[in-house]
Amino acid sequence: MSWTNPQTGRRFPAALLILCGGLLAATAQAAPYTPDTNATVLATLSESQQALTPSSPPQNEADALRLARAQIDYGRQQGDPRFLGYAQRTLAPFSQPPSPAVNLLWADIEQQRHQFSQARIRLTALLEQHPKQGQGWLMLANIERVQGQFDAARQACRQAANSLPPTTVVLCQASVQAMTGQHQHAYATLQSLADSRLVSDTTQAVWLQILIAEMAIQQGEPERAQQALDAALTLAPQDAYLRYLQSDLWLQEGKPDAVIDDLKNWQDRDNALLRLAIAGQRSQHPHASQWQQAYQQRLQAAEETGRSVHQREQARYLLQVVPSPNEALTVARENWEQQKELADLRLLLASATAADNADAQATVRDFIDSHGVHDAILQASGSEVQP
Repeated sequence: MSWTNPQTGRRFPAALLILCGGLLAATAQAAPYTPDTNATVLATLSESQQALTPSSPPQNEADALRLARAQIDYGRQQGDPRFLGYAQRTLAPFSQPPSPAVNLLWADIEQQRHQFSQARIRLTALLEQHPKQGQGWLMLANIERVQGQFDAARQACRQAANSLPPTTVVLCQASVQAMTGQHQHAYATLQSLADSRLVSDTTQAVWLQILIAEMAIQQGEPERAQQALDAALTLAPQDAYLRYLQSDLWLQEGKPDAVIDDLKNWQDRDNALLRLAIAGQRSQHPHASQWQQAYQQRLQAAEETGRSVHQREQARYLLQVVPSPNEALTVARENWEQQKELADLRLLLASATAADNADAQATVRDFIDSHGVHDAILQASGSEVQP
């Protein structure tokens, strides 16, 4: 996942780096800075980032696959969407027509950009021709689960069992069970799996602990969630998703200062800046208004440049920082059309309650009843459902 400029494909020398939308916006209320010349250095890549942005593109597919995979993984771990664009550029010369391996990486990029329909079409076509592509089934299961197509997600998990380790399939199934009335069984299974030490692969171990943490929150067990997060962060201390999940737990527990201490050096990342704005407001931090204005500038810059913004975060900002419940509900409803994870359900109900919208509240309740969803946060108060 990466980009120099994913729209133009233009490559900048690795040493120079990178003009990226709102990277400098967090510094405060000043007008956006425009450099005088193209030679002005705005940021410098670390050695690891430079290794992922070589000046000469790969000349064969095998090298391109390795580089693109590394770029995608780095971008996911760091929460840095530039590296999705870099991966697109790396794969482009080998995409007419793409091999199964190239197609799989393209689907991963589309999935992470929330282009779920495109990714589903690509994966369905790929798996019809290559049904033993286990990672493809796993990715398809995740897309179906995120969009609330739980029967299709279960089927994809079963198909993955033909070529992936049993522990991977257990994790796949548990993520679906958590949303479909089998949360207690899934939770117990994952805790037994963690105690068994059968999962030795680091990526799988992190995934396991993330699922345990999320289900512990769902069960109303914040201490168990913290234990799982501590275990995962020991393995992947710089993983962006983990750090944000940790911040959300702290916010739920009324610890905004902990969020600020943890994310204050991550102000170049949109999702971190959002949480700083929320935490700053709750703790009456002196930089609270700066973080709010910086995040607002990110949204405006994205709109002006046509860059997509994840609607869950945008709705959360409108609800918890601005606040504007009616606007938040509009965006939360749009987000719900694409994503139906537990966080999206909490956000939709919170926005609907704040806006006093009975129709949207009924949508949430219908979904809960239809799928047997259990969540301690939803049940606790109805309105205070978002961390």
